[in-house]
Formats: sequence, C-alpha cells, structure tokens
Amino acid sequence: MKRLILVLVLGIGVWMTACGGDSSGGPQLSPDVVPPDRPSNLQVGKIGDGEIQLTWAAPADTDWTFFVVYRAAAAEPALAVDTTFQTQFDDRGLEYEVEYTYHITAVDGAANESGPSNSVSGQPFNTLSPQAPTGLRAGARNIVIFDQLDILLDWNDNTEADLELYRVYRAEEANFSDVVARAEVADPRFVDEEVEIGVRYFYRIAAVDRGGKESVPSESVSDAALAVTVLTEPLQGELTSPTPTFHWQAVPEALTYQVIVTTSPTSGEISAMPLTSDTLAVFQGRSLTSDATVTLESGEIYYWKVIASTRSNGAENSVSIVESFKVR
Repeated sequence: MKRLILVLVLGIGVWMTACGGDSSGGPQLSPDVVPPDRPSNLQVGKIGDGEIQLTWAAPADTDWTFFVVYRAAAAEPALAVDTTFQTQFDDRGLEYEVEYTYHITAVDGAANESGPSNSVSGQPFNTLSPQAPTGLRAGARNIVIFDQLDILLDWNDNTEADLELYRVYRAEEANFSDVVARAEVADPRFVDEEVEIGVRYFYRIAAVDRGGKESVPSESVSDAALAVTVLTEPLQGELTSPTPTFHWQAVPEALTYQVIVTTSPTSGEISAMPLTSDTLAVFQGRSLTSDATVTLESGEIYYWKVIASTRSNGAENSVSIVESFKVR
C-alpha cells in the first residue's frame, strides 16, 4: 500500500508539471521543481532478532509529504524498500549477521525528492528465542452429516520479526512425556484430522524463528471428539403431547447437552431449552420471528436432535441424527 501511495504521488507530480506547461490559455503557474530539505539525525533505535528500528528528524521546512526508506545489504547498492508518513521505521524479516545500511529521503507533493539523510548501519543477530504462543484453544467436532471428525486449534499470532513457523505437539497424557511434533504450520491455526472418537488429546504450541530457536511451549489445552448422542424418545413418527419430554443416552466425556426442535429436518428452530447435564429435557418453545413463547400444534410433525459438548458454554461438539415426532 505504501509503495502504491508513492507511485500515485509521483504520478500526480508528473501531471501537475504537465499542466503547468499547458499554453492553451489562462494564467500559467511555474512547476514546483524545488525538493524539500533532507531528513536529518537518522539513528538506529533498536536492533533485534532479524529486525532494525530507525528514527530520524523531519526536514525543517514543511514542504514534504512522505519519506522513502533506502536500504543496502552488505556491498549491494541501496534500494527503496518502503515509504512512510512517520519519522520512524521498523525493518523486519532481515537476515542474521548481515550488515544493513540505511538512508532516508523526503518527497513533496510535486514528486520532488530530497537528497539523502546521513547513513546508519546495523547488523541483526539471532540472540533470543521467540516468546511462547498464547491464547491456545481446542475445539473438537464430530458432525456426522458433514463427515467431519477433527479437533481445531487456534492461538494468538506471535509478533517476532524473525518468526518462521509453529510446532504443534500432541499427547494423550497431560505430562507430554516422549512427545514429538505433530505438525509445523506457518499460521496460528491447525486442524487435527487424525483423531478417534472419545479419546482426549492434549496440545501445546511452540514458536520457532528462522535460526531454528524454539520457544518454551504454550500452556496446554485438551478436548475429545464425542460420540454421537443416541436418541431414545420420541423416536421416528412417535405421537407426543404438546409439551413432550425428550430422552437420550449419556455420552462419555460430555459436560452439557442441548435439545434443538425444528419445523423441518434441516431448519426452522422453535426451541428455547437451556443447556443441561441431564439426559432428558421438557420442551420449551419460542417463535421463529419474535421472543414470544410458542406451543406445538396438534397434528403437526416436528424434528429434534441433541448437541453434546465438552464445555460448559455448550460449544457444539457432536450432533445426533434427527428424529421426527407428531403432536396428538
């Protein structure tokens, strides 16, 4: 985006110069060909792992729009690497043990570029390991209708300039003894599809930089893909009262259940039953269009299913098959 801004501003400057030379009529303005003063006092504020931070002073005059950052690696010529409206720049993703030299120029609204500032140099090293990843979450899913059986992991992205990847560790015991990395990923997300129903898996994540330094692991999380809940009453087409009681079998590791009643096999939810740790629930209804309480109508066919969860908030884990019933 910053480079696009530079191109646009340079283009505007060329257009202004061209307009200034138009002799077709009207007063003619002389084109602005005077560059702004040079930026000054360029300094290296910080050198990190694969990172150099720069600061400088803006020109004394106010006829500047943005700055161009030039960088030379080792003996290579200096090239423009970015533009900024600020008097600081954080150059990230640099190679270790390579000396980088910088200077800054200022550009005005007519695309005139100043002379270079003073030059400074810096050499990043790989001295620190990344910080341990944070915010790790695990969510198991056993959704038969979508043929989905997996555990989704996500976590906060690390901010190190030299971050290379994340290592995902999995174990079937909380102590993680004799565990090897299950996967290496570039983004803070991983879907573990090699899971078995009813098995609790423990996970933790480590960050790795381009030099191979690995962080201490994150805090561990765990989850298990639950078996599908078996519905017991009412079953396919069974007659019920206008306020039916639903029954199902308990699922190992399930913490909560929620009954969903609908007007079709796939949509039209009209239930408002709270989460429960029990294996039965009495119907409570709600309107499709408002918060009003509704009752089931005599002679109508309805559908129900049970969502099982390993979490107190009822996050969807496994979903039962759908059964129908008819109100007397």
